[in-house]
This record gives sequence, structure tokens and C-alpha cells, in this order.
Amino acid sequence: MSSPEHDTNGADIARVDSVNGHRQQVDTRSVPPGVPGKPYVIQSQDGEIIYIPVSKSATRLLITGKETENAFAVVSSGGSQSPPIGFHYHRETHDVFLCLSGSVNVWAGEQCRTMSGGDFASVPPGTIHQYQILGAHSEFVGLIVPGGWEEFFRFIGEPYDGPMWPMDDDRNVFEVLIPKLKQAAEKFDMVPCPQHKQFDPQSWEATDSQLPGKPDAYFLKNATGPAYEVGGAVCRPLVTTAESYGKFAIGSIEGSSRHAHHGIFATPDQSLRFDEVHHAFQIIDGTVECQIGSSAPAKLAAGNIIFVPKGTPFWFRTSSRASQMYCFASGGGIVEVLCKLGKSHKSPILPEQASECDPAALRDLQAEHGFVLC
Repeated sequence: MSSPEHDTNGADIARVDSVNGHRQQVDTRSVPPGVPGKPYVIQSQDGEIIYIPVSKSATRLLITGKETENAFAVVSSGGSQSPPIGFHYHRETHDVFLCLSGSVNVWAGEQCRTMSGGDFASVPPGTIHQYQILGAHSEFVGLIVPGGWEEFFRFIGEPYDGPMWPMDDDRNVFEVLIPKLKQAAEKFDMVPCPQHKQFDPQSWEATDSQLPGKPDAYFLKNATGPAYEVGGAVCRPLVTTAESYGKFAIGSIEGSSRHAHHGIFATPDQSLRFDEVHHAFQIIDGTVECQIGSSAPAKLAAGNIIFVPKGTPFWFRTSSRASQMYCFASGGGIVEVLCKLGKSHKSPILPEQASECDPAALRDLQAEHGFVLC
């Protein structure tokens, strides 16, 4: 009987049982593998951790351009109260900010909101923006499109292996950070705007509960905006290809084990494969069972993130009474499939009764949305 081994990058490698021929477990790692085409899981608070001097925060690289062939990167940050990072914009890079816990101020153009768990901001190229971490401990995750810009954090920061982040870094910022920022502004797609006037956060508005349908900067309040229910699962799109120049989609996917026999993956072992779209799923609450490629089914808990490269079949089902996860896709992906297949859902929570997923309707979407039922 085989036992897990470890590689030098912190990966747990499950060997095939030579007697029973069991399938390998999906690769669980502490840092991204740095190569494309490889599914993997990173557990809560792991990732390649980078500390930006005097920032009172840690940046975690979860998925980089090396894994997605520069389609996108997923970067999370945790930190304590600190000043705003400084106004800037990107010529080509699209940023998003998704608050997971605590609170964060995000400025985008002439708007600013204090975001709490589940609140979202989309910052397209050319938009002057900045953020500020608030409180004792706040967490947010961001998608960077295209991937590769996350190298900025490696350039200005330092590897960090502590439990959270340093709180008593009394080094001179003009010695340890400002020179690197000046170099980074020349090396990366970042244009500082030091003369841009600071202003206070504004109240949330009625327009912050809808998608604009075009690639403008916008905010979206948690559990507002459009939602679609299919087979008891609810998909709430935070950004679609209409808001991202056709490049990506992000959605909250909520489900319940009580509805497991009604969803798009109710048929045993039925998978979806997107040959041109990468996916990542970050579990926020509950547990989700999934199978990626030919690996054995795995249960993912809150804080885990799994990367599914394009061309890799997958399925998922909620295995707890309720679950929520965020899906990041380098195209419309499963987010827009669920939106197209589902019916409008007005409640902020899961339905009591699940609708039935129409298998024929799902099959009919294959060509339009670029997936294959496996």
C-alpha cells in the first residue's frame, strides 16, 4: 500500500495503489506548481506568501500566469489597518477586488466604497484606483487579467513564512520600498498618480446592485444583482464577459447536499470539459466534493482553492447542508452556463425546493458555451 510523498515545492503526491489500482488524489500544494496544465489544490492561508515591507499585510499567490498561460492570476491578501496604497492605474491589466472578511476601502475612478464580506469591485484598464485594508484582520481576493502582473509583488516584496504578517516593521519606507516601487513603475504595467486627490468613501447606491453590461468600473453589493437557480444551486454573477471585454467571468455558486440529485452534475460521473477556459474554485463556506480529470473525488473545505486547467473534465457537488464558492473563469465558463440554464432567483438564500435541471437544455448549450459533456 502506498503512502503520500512530498516534493520540494510542498506538494502532497498521492501514488496509485499498486494492489487495488486506486486513482491518484488531486495534487495538494502549498505553492503553485509554476507550469501549465496541472490541476492542484491550495489550502486555506497557503500559497506563495509575499510580504511587502511596512505594509502590515501578506499577499498570497494562489494561481499565477505560469499555470494559466497568462490568462489570469488569482491573488489573495490579508492584513491589518494600514494607509491607502496610493493611486495608480494600469494600461492593460484588469483588476477585481472581492472582500472575503473584515472590510476594505476601494477607490475606482470617482467612486469609493467600504467593502465587507461578499462585496465586489471591478476596475478595468485605465481606471485610477487604490485600496486600503481596514480593521484588525481583513481578507480579500483579486483576479488579475492578464496573468503575469503578479510578478510585481515578487519584485517589490519579500518571501514570508510566518503565520500571518509582521506588525512591527520599523524599517525606513524610503529605503526598503520606495526605490523598488519606482523601478516597478517602469518595469510593470503600473502608472502612479500621486497628484490624484484623496476623497472619503461614499454610501452604497441603488446602482451598486446591478451589473452594468459593459466594461465600466463598478461596485456590486453582496447578495444583490442577478441570480439564477438551476437544480437547487444558485449562481450569482459578479462579472461576466460583457463587463470584462470578453476575457473572464466570476460568480458565486451556492448549493446544498439536500439538492444534490437535481443539479447539472446529478448524473453519476457526468463531467464538463471546457477546452479553451481555465477555472478556479475557492470554497467560502461548507464543503464541496469534486473530481478533476482522472483523479479520485476530493472534498474541499472553506478556504481551499482548486485550479482546473482548460481541457480538464470536472464535476462538483455540495456535500454539506449548504456551501458557497467563488468561481473564476478565463471566459464565460461554468458561470455563464449556469446563468443561461437557470431561472431568475430573487431570494438572498438558497431555495427550499430545487427546480429540475433539463439535461436536453444543458446539451444544447455545448456549442454556444464551448464545453463538452463527458
